[in-house]
Amino acid sequence: KSTGALDQFQRLQQESIRLSAETESIRQRFQSAEQLEGVKSDLDLERGKLLQRLRRDLIEQDSRVEKAIATFQEISTSLYEDAGSLTLIPSENGLRVDILMQGDRSRGIQNMQIFCFDLMLMRLCADRGIGPRFLIHDSHLFDGVDERQIGKALYIGAKTAEACGWQYIVTMNEDDLPRSIPQGFILDDYILPVKLTDEREDGGLFGIRF
Repeated sequence: KSTGALDQFQRLQQESIRLSAETESIRQRFQSAEQLEGVKSDLDLERGKLLQRLRRDLIEQDSRVEKAIATFQEISTSLYEDAGSLTLIPSENGLRVDILMQGDRSRGIQNMQIFCFDLMLMRLCADRGIGPRFLIHDSHLFDGVDERQIGKALYIGAKTAEACGWQYIVTMNEDDLPRSIPQGFILDDYILPVKLTDEREDGGLFGIRF
């Protein structure tokens, strides 16, 4: 009987230890949950403050915002008949930039949205005397873009850069150069004499063949 009582006591002791460990685990999880809830509340409060600050900044910078919107519309109108729209929306995740242009589901139009946005930044930076004073676009930006729009884009980029005192640089294969360009725009005047080619051993750049 004493052996049975001892076994029973040991089982109860083990169960007590298990329950104590489980209780401690639950307590720690509860404590962690409280801490996370506190951190979440602090983050929500901080996001709210940042959102208020962002809204206040947009109000204070209203004239610059309006100028950015008008500049984007002007550039997009020079590419397409219908002007695109630029909207700056404050959110808890930061400033959201919404750009709408007719047919913006196509890849070409989406690429031209980037083109217009970049040129808008060029003009705004030039007006304020800031920025690197050059803008570089890779030929991939013109993928899916109508040849006439490519010609217009190169023309607009060149003339905008000249007006801003910047450099507008485009890397493009010779075969991709548009044949349709605005009247009076001589594309050859803007092509650099140095060309990268894979026709000769010395036609690469930094040891890379093209």
